[in-house]
Amino acid sequence: MITIGLKFMPETITVPVGTTVTWRNGETIGHTITSGAWGDVNESTGLRGSQTADGLFDHALAPKGQEGDTFTFTFDEAGEYPYFCQPHLTMNAMVIVEG
Repeated sequence: MITIGLKFMPETITVPVGTTVTWRNGETIGHTITSGAWGDVNESTGLRGSQTADGLFDHALAPKGQEGDTFTFTFDEAGEYPYFCQPHLTMNAMVIVEG
């Protein structure tokens, strides 16, 4: 997964149980990878209206090329795992884990 243009790319991925996903910051600004629900996305602006962190993971990504510009997490259980960037309201995504 990569961050580009204030978006997660791809926005949704489907992986099998036990997969380790790595996010890499492709921008010169910091982001977070914060697990939890998001919603109320405005169709015209792409901005989310709500977010609720769930504590599964919350990692600050350093800007591109700096130490700490990646984050890795292993998904050990099937389910849907929404996540977002706390300060950037257009960055909403989902990992779907299939068992």
